[in-house]
Amino acid sequence: MDSLSIIPWRINPVSILAAAIALVGAFLPWWGFDVSGIINQVHRWTIWNPPRFNTQVPGGATVSWNFTISSVSVLVLVLVATALVVVGSLTLLRRYLLGGLVLSTLAPVIYAVAINYVTMNYCLSPLCVSGPIGSESRVAGLSVAWGFQNGFYIFLIAVMVSIAGLAVNSRLAANLIQTGTLRTPVTTRSAVLSCSHCGTILQSESKFCNNCGQARIALPRTE
Repeated sequence: MDSLSIIPWRINPVSILAAAIALVGAFLPWWGFDVSGIINQVHRWTIWNPPRFNTQVPGGATVSWNFTISSVSVLVLVLVATALVVVGSLTLLRRYLLGGLVLSTLAPVIYAVAINYVTMNYCLSPLCVSGPIGSESRVAGLSVAWGFQNGFYIFLIAVMVSIAGLAVNSRLAANLIQTGTLRTPVTTRSAVLSCSHCGTILQSESKFCNNCGQARIALPRTE
């Protein structure tokens, strides 16, 4: 027997771990690009702080708006998904864990689609990038590399851990029910009766009082 069978878990520790990993990933950068060569620049953006471009540059306002909308949408999905996973972990209710897993899966997909749309249709800087991941060498010895960052990949790990948490949830819930049943005292004895004449305690099978011989009064039946 393993620890899942021995310990009467009242929470789902695997799903709690998934929620913690998801929150860590939410605070780390999800996408960015690096410029190296004559000039060196590092740009990283989280879903809490999407990139903002110069609105005076053609398309800058549209790019900033698209990044803001997608980042805020993904952030809401991440927070709601994490909340559902936490609730499911504490209650061992599968529907909450399943809802959190669905939203957690949607979050990186929506973010990747948004990044692909923006990079394929707009120029983010004089060193334009194309697609969510890539690298290119430019003139004057400049090179640019772009792609998803640690936060994005850590959140993907959280999604996989959530799948594992969902897989063990039924087992944890079943073990809790089993151990709860075994630990719940079940009384099968009849109520304690005493003689109506002398007060002597009567045995459950006695029809007469052993002390005075008084007949036992039958209890009324309840339907």
